[in-house]
Amino acid sequence: MLIAEKCPPQDEMDISKWFPSLPIGIDGTTVLPERITTLQDILTKKFDESATLKSVERLKSKKNIVLHLTIEAEKQFEVVAKMFVVDNFDIELQILKSSWEKSLTVPEVIKAENGVILMSFISGDLLVDSLNHTFKPELVDMLAKWYYNYHSAHELIKGDPRLRNFIHNNDQIYGVDFEEARSADWMLDIGGTAASILDTDPVFDIRKRRLCWRFLEQYLTLSGKNRTDQIDQNYIETVADLLKQTSVWRNDENILALSENVRQNGIPVD
Repeated sequence: MLIAEKCPPQDEMDISKWFPSLPIGIDGTTVLPERITTLQDILTKKFDESATLKSVERLKSKKNIVLHLTIEAEKQFEVVAKMFVVDNFDIELQILKSSWEKSLTVPEVIKAENGVILMSFISGDLLVDSLNHTFKPELVDMLAKWYYNYHSAHELIKGDPRLRNFIHNNDQIYGVDFEEARSADWMLDIGGTAASILDTDPVFDIRKRRLCWRFLEQYLTLSGKNRTDQIDQNYIETVADLLKQTSVWRNDENILALSENVRQNGIPVD
């Protein structure tokens, strides 16, 4: 959704004019005014005086303020600005820079300071939409490879493994949102992603259940691990736990019931 109630003068790069009020992040917390000042400073340094800010679109983010900016200068630029409401700026910046240096498919950091990251815009479809519309096995294969490369590069989990945090573009998967990266068991990422596959429409569809097991098998193969009864049980329990967490923040009794169903009966494919 566009956050501007009406467009500001087209000959200006003043981003503050796009906000009728300060944007609000997690738990109703208002972003610090200095974040907007910092973003303005970054844009002023990056683009010359002839540039104009053509559009500002707020993207969905559970915790922070994420904006898709279209800027017209000698040519048109599309960038993403992330203004942190919660204090995980350093973690995200470190992961983005390190991932880019190691050739992982993530946005490139253009400039970052004082709780604001300006990065490249990745065009494409949200992976959740691509998967729910096509059910293509190739998508989970690519995602398994992305996770294997990420875990190998960082020895950290990504955290927040929702499918909306991945973009599908030209047979590539790009990861975004790394503020929850931390040291933990790889299964939290893999099981959490499977939960995200199952809890979006069509919920618990047989095609998606099959994709969940394919996803685990592909990841294990890449990791040189053998699939065992213990891994399968851990997978099912992790999926159930993450579905329960989702039911709480969505306040959704149906997802809670799905969590209990998975815990009791697993993820059947026949």
